Amino acid sequence: MIHLGQLKLRALIKPLAGLAASAMVIGTALTFDSQRSHADIQALAVAYAPMQPVIQTEPALPKPRPDPALAYDLQPVDITLPRTKPALRDILPISTATLAETIKAQTGHDTASETVYKLRAGEGVGAILMRAGYRAADTAAAIEAATSKASLRRLQIGMKFTIAEHGFRFSVKPGMDIYILRHPDSGWIAINAIRPVETYIAFIQGSIDDSIYRAALDAGANEAAFNEYVRVMGFSVDFQREVRRGDKFEMMYAVDRDSLSGDVVAVDLKYAGLSLSGDQLGFFRYDGADSAIGWYDENGNSAARTLIRTPITGARLSSSFGSRRHPVNGFNAMHKGVDFAAPKGTPIIAAGSGVVREAGWKGSFGRYIRIKHNATYDTAYAHMTRIAPHITAGSRVKQGEIIGYVGSTGRSTGAHLHYEILVNNRQVNPMTVRLPTGKQIDPVHLDEFKKQVQMVEAEVLARGTQRFAAAVSAPATP
Repeated sequence: MIHLGQLKLRALIKPLAGLAASAMVIGTALTFDSQRSHADIQALAVAYAPMQPVIQTEPALPKPRPDPALAYDLQPVDITLPRTKPALRDILPISTATLAETIKAQTGHDTASETVYKLRAGEGVGAILMRAGYRAADTAAAIEAATSKASLRRLQIGMKFTIAEHGFRFSVKPGMDIYILRHPDSGWIAINAIRPVETYIAFIQGSIDDSIYRAALDAGANEAAFNEYVRVMGFSVDFQREVRRGDKFEMMYAVDRDSLSGDVVAVDLKYAGLSLSGDQLGFFRYDGADSAIGWYDENGNSAARTLIRTPITGARLSSSFGSRRHPVNGFNAMHKGVDFAAPKGTPIIAAGSGVVREAGWKGSFGRYIRIKHNATYDTAYAHMTRIAPHITAGSRVKQGEIIGYVGSTGRSTGAHLHYEILVNNRQVNPMTVRLPTGKQIDPVHLDEFKKQVQMVEAEVLARGTQRFAAAVSAPATP
């Protein structure tokens, strides 16, 4: 059995061995022929032409889609551009000194007499007209005409009405009169009339003896202008500690005065200057866009600081920053703010614009407000008698806005404001901390601002004097 298997295996191997031997003989022959053919090949010399740069043109971009309007037969037309809104003075009549003059000009009626009446408590326009002798029909028609110009439900007690037979007048806002007249053709009509206003420029200089407030009023300064002066200078000056006897102040302001009554309608401070222990400060007003008012020095640097050092006017510094004996507890402790003594009810203003973080009762601080101004600065105000109605946590305030009133709530011995400035949530001395200034004036508006500075300079020179702030840089004369 085994012998038969071996015979079969030999029968299979013998043909395979023959095939292998034939493959070796053929491979050797092919190798020899390949080598002999390669020996007969000769190298060819090929010359290549130099390469030329390839110039690629820009791809053709698709053209924009044509305007569909071009497919129509269009004809040019003339368009009248809208006119700018005219000033009220150009379209409204000017109010007159007497009611009779306006009645004559608008209706042609002559007026024998006119009387001034004051609105009483609980009285309306109808009652005051009936008191002046108007009939019920005329009263009703006149009131109907008046309601188109003013809300008759919000008239203040004591408001003056000048009344005559053919009409009357009253005023609900400065600079504007409302006339209700009996027209012979149109019946009772209502018209607005502008009260004539005269503008005066005042320039005040003075020397400080014991109080800048008293010195300014003695020099003839308008009180409203002085209050604005203190607000502007309060960014750079601590009036409680830095002002000395002999320091000099100056201000320029415009006064709008009613030509008929002589009353002051508006006061606008234009320039504020101060000679402070040899240092001169001068700031000019510039009315920017969106009715924003800024104050800058001659070079366009803002007078504003991030925070006001003294957020209260007319107060004295009663307690400084640092260690002190507590007036209530009786032991020494760190006083992390400054106290300003002032009469109860004195307004307190926000030292800077920001968001109210806290507003309400806060333990020993009493009524308390904390304002976050930016990522670095916070301010806090304590012991207030009351907080302004619009001040709540989360509300926004502007620098100089009234936020509360001086009081003595919480742990306090008298009416005062406790004021803190916090830098990165750490109390610092409000009187010595370095506060960054506001932004410079926009370079686009710098030339226009320079013109306003020159106008102030010209007005001062026309009065035969010069500004204190300019005196320091004036060349000495031999």
